[in-house]
Amino acid sequence: MTNTPGWASPGSSGSPEPDSGDSPQDTPPAPTGEETGSEQDGTAAQKPPAVPPVTGVWSQQQPPPGQWHTPSAEDPRATAALPPEPATAPTAARPDAPAPSEAPAPAPEATGRPGGWGQQWTSPPPQDGGPRWGPTAGQYDAAQPPYATKPPAPQPGVIPLRPLDVGEILQGAVSTLRQHWRAAMLMAFVVGLLTESVNALISGLLIDDTRIDDLNRNSDPSVHDILHALSGSASASLLLVVTSMVGVILTAGLLTVVISRAVLGRPTTVATVWQDVRPRLAQLVGLALLLPIALCLIIAVPAAPGLLIALAGGEGGGASIASLGLLFGVVVSIWQWNLWSLTAPALMLEKQGVKAALKRSVKLVNGAWWRVLGIQMLMLFLAALASFVIQLPFVLIADAVGGDNVSSVFSASTDSSWTTIIIVAIGGVISSALTLPVSAGAVSLLYIDQRIRREALDIDLGRAARVPGYEAQETVGADH
Repeated sequence: MTNTPGWASPGSSGSPEPDSGDSPQDTPPAPTGEETGSEQDGTAAQKPPAVPPVTGVWSQQQPPPGQWHTPSAEDPRATAALPPEPATAPTAARPDAPAPSEAPAPAPEATGRPGGWGQQWTSPPPQDGGPRWGPTAGQYDAAQPPYATKPPAPQPGVIPLRPLDVGEILQGAVSTLRQHWRAAMLMAFVVGLLTESVNALISGLLIDDTRIDDLNRNSDPSVHDILHALSGSASASLLLVVTSMVGVILTAGLLTVVISRAVLGRPTTVATVWQDVRPRLAQLVGLALLLPIALCLIIAVPAAPGLLIALAGGEGGGASIASLGLLFGVVVSIWQWNLWSLTAPALMLEKQGVKAALKRSVKLVNGAWWRVLGIQMLMLFLAALASFVIQLPFVLIADAVGGDNVSSVFSASTDSSWTTIIIVAIGGVISSALTLPVSAGAVSLLYIDQRIRREALDIDLGRAARVPGYEAQETVGADH
């Protein structure tokens, strides 16, 4: 008999040892014709008496301990009829049977699969005489757990190489500012200086709140009076929004280069960043001017028919149509702005044209529009809150130096002096240098996160950062 684990019954026909029929399942062989004839002639030995089946007796040929297995249906000896036996009746133990401790059960043979799958288990001989199949508690403890803990993703830089959540995006942006603050703050300072200078000129020259004051004193203003009162301040406020958007887009494009190096854990200097930015700077500036103008047109076009009707004499109907068109334009502009929000990182990292970058942004945002919008709104809110906290001391200083009240400083009306406007602009530059890297860096990290989710960019990043284990996945990354 062999000791190979598998589906076999004790004392099977495949054993090389002779079978003397001591097993309870064995029946005496039928007498042959010669034996019958010999008995009649009296020349043969006397026929042994039939041995009835005996239960509870161990055979002389027993398998080694720990090799009990389920009988196979293909073995005719395993399918022999056995007399019924109560489930609780113990089987008599053989006096000379070895104890389990003398011959321990063989260790489970692993097949190489993770988590212990596919292992062949054997059971020690039953202590109570009854059948016992499967592994014991000790063997379960020795095996690996079926559900192993997932190893953490590698993190060569500021983010782990896997899909990110909101906290990791914000933490990555802050870590980039902390580790590469020279390059990040310098670029944000330059952009903030340009945008705040333009905003200061717009606030000092174009914004005129006297028309709003006249409208407030008019008890029954007409549509023409309302449009005349809003034309000056509304257009100036729109220009302020446009310049702010230009600054955010420019900073997002410039800091994408810093973010790309921070994700890989590479050192960053102003010279290396400028070397990467310079070939794409003209396209980045064109994109920063194109997107705000396109969004303003999306808002203005639906409201234009109502304004024309109101100017032609239909004030009531024209005002209603213009209001509905304006509301529709605002909703569409928010929708489209979210689709185009990843254009600057795509332009700088993928080195494509403006049109191709716009298409790439739409493709990456589609299917995750609400998630991208929620993350962007949260980042803008946090940046606006931090900017307000940073600018508040400058506003108080401007109020003390210029003699203007706080409300006039925040409204940036013509009642504010140039001293007040300049002090507030200085505070705006400082706040831009501190907050723009975080908000713009979050946009770049959101772009990387979407590419990881859609295109398995983490494999390419792992190979670029020379992370151990990512070289073997080169073909997988190529498929994506």
